[in-house]
Amino acid sequence: MQAENIQKGRTVLIWKDLDALSVAAAHFFVTECNRCIEENGKFVVALSGGNTPKKLYELLSSPAFTRNIPWRRVFLFWSDERFVAHSDAESNYRMVRESLLEGINIPAKNVFPVPVNGPPEKAALQYETRIRNFLKGSSPTFDFLLLGVGEEGHTASLFPGSELLNERRRWVKEVWVPQKQTHRITFTLPIINKARQILFLVSGREKATVVSKVLANKTTRNLLPVQMVHPNKGNTMWILDEEAAGG
Repeated sequence: MQAENIQKGRTVLIWKDLDALSVAAAHFFVTECNRCIEENGKFVVALSGGNTPKKLYELLSSPAFTRNIPWRRVFLFWSDERFVAHSDAESNYRMVRESLLEGINIPAKNVFPVPVNGPPEKAALQYETRIRNFLKGSSPTFDFLLLGVGEEGHTASLFPGSELLNERRRWVKEVWVPQKQTHRITFTLPIINKARQILFLVSGREKATVVSKVLANKTTRNLLPVQMVHPNKGNTMWILDEEAAGG
């Protein structure tokens, strides 16, 4: 493992492979969970989909980790979702249910999947309302926000060139993804950048180019969506494998 503090509020950890980074992320999750519960009585989390976090979810549901997580005080949301049924193979909720939820003792009322019924714009507004009602207070924020990054620099379902990158008011919006010919529901930058702790999990050689761009700290006119993630008062942790870090 290698560690480097790139800039204030951001730490980068490099591990050998996906298995090693997943174990590191699981330990980090447990530590943050117990710290937040000790301080505030709850741990409010936004999960991500994709292939990389699946191993993390499996670890968190294993006896070695789950016994150290007070799941009754953990509340789970999703930072983005494909607009398909929760039973669909493409569903982020289904992946999390199979890899995590079915193996832990968490109250059903603590789990907040993205609604996928009716028009996408209505579903997005419904989810935002649910989040705002849950987080209501002087400092509405997520304690822990898990994100990934695509080869072209997208994060959550915020893609390069999307008009959602200019959103300043809404926390959750629907988006049409031409590459997939489907709608998605996604967090926007205003709620992402409110998070106390953002964790990027990135693995694979195909991510090395975009990772190098992000961590180079170069300011360009056309920022990638992932480069626009800057928590207002929180911290960002990048946990990479050696391939994603460029060897």
